[in-house]
Amino acid sequence: MLVEEYLNLKQSNRQSHLETQSACIERGGNSTNHRGVLAQYLDTPIYGRPADLCHACGNDKCSNPNHLYWGTRSENVLDSKKHGTWKSPYESLVLKHGEDKAKQILKENLKDGCSRGGKAGKGKPKTPEHVAKVKASLIKKFGGVA
Repeated sequence: MLVEEYLNLKQSNRQSHLETQSACIERGGNSTNHRGVLAQYLDTPIYGRPADLCHACGNDKCSNPNHLYWGTRSENVLDSKKHGTWKSPYESLVLKHGEDKAKQILKENLKDGCSRGGKAGKGKPKTPEHVAKVKASLIKKFGGVA
């Protein structure tokens, strides 16, 4: 069964193999490796519609297939919030680059008229109203970075 077909099953059915009482297995690697482990374990080829690799144990380094399941992006976010491992995009930016660099990146994005990525008009011209709305939102959220 393809992952895209697997995602059509109820979440409880996609999690029926979970056995979180067993210990986490940390073999190294990243989500790409762990995706392969789960695909082999569940016999779900991973081409086609992308699915998130969800960790029912909350340990993103775990590669125990009894702790992993295919899920949607929203299920993955809910899982990480439940386990206290979710970080906002800004928090991730700060972790990756440090606070000063993160603020600098935000300033550059404000000059461009919109934050990079996201749904907001990829490749489309930004209206002045949109630019003002994004700028006000970022200033409100991150405190006067413009």
